[in-house]
This record gives sequence, C-alpha cells and structure tokens, in this order.
Amino acid sequence: MMKEKSTLRIFSRFVVIVLVFLCSGCGTPVLTDEQQIQVLSSPMLQEYFYDDLAAYQKEQDSSEQADKNLLWWETFASEDLNTLEKIALKENYDILSAYARMRQSAAEANIAESAFFPLITLGASAAKSHSETKNENTGHSSSSSSERYRLEGGASYEVDLWGRVRSAYRADAMRFMASRDDWQSAAMTISANVAGTWAELLGNQIETAVLKEQININESLVKLQKVRFSNSLVSSLDVLQQEEVLAASKAELPDLLQKSLELKNSLCILLGKIPGNLPEFAMDASLPVIMAIPEAGIPVDLLQYRPDIRAAWANVQASHYDLNEAEANRFPKLNLSFSHIFSAAHIADVLENWTNELLASLNYTFFDAGEKKYQVERMRAQAEQALLAYIKTVAEAIAEVNKTLAQEYSQQEKLSLLEKQYVMTKSATRGALNSYLEGSEDIMRFLTLLQSTQGLERTIARQRVNVVQVRINLYRSLGNMYFPEEQVALLTQKEDMHEK
Repeated sequence: MMKEKSTLRIFSRFVVIVLVFLCSGCGTPVLTDEQQIQVLSSPMLQEYFYDDLAAYQKEQDSSEQADKNLLWWETFASEDLNTLEKIALKENYDILSAYARMRQSAAEANIAESAFFPLITLGASAAKSHSETKNENTGHSSSSSSERYRLEGGASYEVDLWGRVRSAYRADAMRFMASRDDWQSAAMTISANVAGTWAELLGNQIETAVLKEQININESLVKLQKVRFSNSLVSSLDVLQQEEVLAASKAELPDLLQKSLELKNSLCILLGKIPGNLPEFAMDASLPVIMAIPEAGIPVDLLQYRPDIRAAWANVQASHYDLNEAEANRFPKLNLSFSHIFSAAHIADVLENWTNELLASLNYTFFDAGEKKYQVERMRAQAEQALLAYIKTVAEAIAEVNKTLAQEYSQQEKLSLLEKQYVMTKSATRGALNSYLEGSEDIMRFLTLLQSTQGLERTIARQRVNVVQVRINLYRSLGNMYFPEEQVALLTQKEDMHEK
C-alpha cells in the first residue's frame, strides 16, 4: 500500500514537471518597446519632418523658442485664456467622459489582477426538518424532527501553467494605459479647441470693430458727397455710388454678429457650461503675439510625445496579450481547491466535527468543433489590425506636423505680404481722395481703392486669427512636448491613476 502511494506521488510530480516544461514553449512573444521603432520601416523616421520645407523656413532666434516647461497656451501670455483652459480641463464633458472610461479600464485591470490570488469563500447554513408518519395498523401518527448545522470555508486557485491569467491581466493593463492616453488626447484636443474658439471670438470682435469703423467712414463720405452735390460739385450718381458702398458695409454686419453668438455658444459647450453662462473675459483684447516657431524635433520624438501614438502602441501590446491568452486557452487548466467543513446535528457540537478536502483537477477540452482554434485566428487577425493601425497613426501624425509646419511658415509670410499690400493700397487711396477733392480724378477710382483698402483691413484681421489658429494646431500636433501629462493631471485635480 505504501509502495503504491509512493509510486503515485512520483508520477504526479513527473506530470507537473512535464506540464511546466511544455508551458515554457508556448505563448506568442509580445512586442517590446525596443521593437516599437523597428516596426516602422518608413525612411522618414531617419529624417527631419521639415526637410521639404526649406523654402518656407526662416532663421529664428533661439532665445525666442517656446519654454517647454510651460503649458503651450501659457506662451500666449493671456490670463483670460489660462482661466478658460483650467475651466475646460475640469468641466468639459468629453474630458470627464474620457476620464470615466479610464477609471473603468483601471477597474477591469484590477479585476483581471485578482485572478493571481486564490478565491476564498466562507459559508454557514442551518437546516431543520420535521416529518410525521401514520401507522396503518394502529392508525396512530408519529413525528420526528432533526437539525443540521454547517460551517464551511473554501479556497480555489488556478495554477497559471500557460500564462493565461498573466496575459489576460497584461492585456487589460495595456488597455488601461491606452485609455489613459485617450484621456490625455481628449484633454489636448479640447484645450486646442478652447484656444481656437477664443482666438476666433477675439478676431471676430476685432473684425466687427473694423467694420463699424468703416461704416462710420462711409457715412461721413456720404455726407460729404451730399454737401458737394448741393454745391453742384458732383452728380447724383456719385452720391448713389457712395451710398451703395455704405449699404454693402452695413449688410456684412449681421453675419459677424451672428458668428459672435455662435462662437460664444461653442465656447460654453467646450467649458462644460450651458449656453448663456459664458465666464466673463475681455472680448476686446488683442490677439496674442506669435513667438518663434517651436522646435519640432524628429519623427521618433512623436512616439514619446503624442498620446494617440502611445495609445495605439498600447493597443498593439494588448492585442498580442489577448493572442497569448487565446493560445493558452487551448491547453489544459490545472485547478486546486481546498475546503474545511464543520457539521453537526447540534449547534454546540459544530466545532467538534470537521472534514478537510483537497482537490486537484486537470481539465482539457477534447472537442469543441474548432472554437478555440478559430478564436486564436481571430485574435491574431486583431493583433495584425492593431499593428497596422499603429503604423497608420504614426504616419498621419508625421503628416500632420509636416502640414502645420508648412502652414506656420506660409501663413506668417502671407500676413506679412498682406500688411505690405495694405500700406501701399492705403497710400494710393489717400492720394486718390486728394485728387478727387481737387477735381483731377473722378469718384470711381477713389471708391475702387477705398473698397480694396477696407477689404484688406478685414482680410488682415482674419489672417491674424489664422496665424494664431495654425500655431494652436502645431502645438496640438506636437503632443505632450508642450502639454505635460503631470501638469494636466494637476490642473484637472483628479486622483492619480497608476499602472499596476
């Protein structure tokens, strides 16, 4: 009998050793951080973003470069914008939703982590039964009753031979990392939208003020034409032409007022407020002065600074862990369980009677019509899809930075040329007015130049907004380089979420 037990013990140990050995050979290797760049074979990773932008590039004073210790909107030196950004980071609906999704992912990772520990259960039960039996011979009935009390404690644990539990946890941990970066992406996008809407609103107010000033000038010119007409110096047609210019100016004012209301409503939504509750700030303030173009670095820097790229890479990692889990599901599962039971007919005797039970079970699905095999194929296809999505995200990020850098150079150059054109056109308009008043030129030449000058004034006002918008887009495309996650978390005043 002892010999049989010894043989059984040796056989059991041999089986466990074989299982562990087989375990070491299964599982799909997960991409490491060092392999992240190797996945991207595009030659543009070895070059600067703006190699093709030399035609636009200017020499910049290095002392004017943006301070990376500042949040990007702080480079605009506007307390109003700083206040609006803080409100948005705390109260914007999309940011709060992304934060809630991040908390869900953190909870799912914690749930998956609990599988590393045994499941311990405790239970208690009490039963009382009563029965009556009638004697057919005597006709008398007899009754009996019994009681049963039971206390039970148990523990169960799955031995992670093939790394299934470990892979499931790591997949959820990677999804938490992705959701954290998604939250960062939402905060970065919303902060850019707030700044863009703020700049557009200021630009709209400036353009409205320019238009009102132009209306005042045109009204004065109409009065002047009427006086000259009364003195027989001009014809009625000259008066009508100036009145047409005035009417055209007034017709453009309602659109600007409507746009101002729409921008205010949009800004309220971005700040997480009901339209009509926009915080007070100086809407007649000047647009911020744009400093030197910030340093963009090389494409590899985006792998670190862009939260959408980091999220895509985390999803790649998660998909590979999902694949590992699916492959581990095809192998047997080893479960251990232990129970300790107290049971007695009287409650006073419960602790006197007990039973221990130790159970080890090895379960293997012998036939499932290929379900687990196809599950592995599905996970492998998802992993390939996640990898392609990652490569596409990187390529789009590089293209976006290229685009915004090109816009930076071209839009600033365009503004400079418009300002030079305005100076020349304004000078020509003044000369045409003097010639008209002296009688050497007709009114049409002056009106043509006047309309051109006034149109340029409003075009320049819009172009200055475009320059600010392009700089905002550049900061957003550069990611956390000018938007540190630590400072954003501090501004939102949320409790820290740490990776397990």
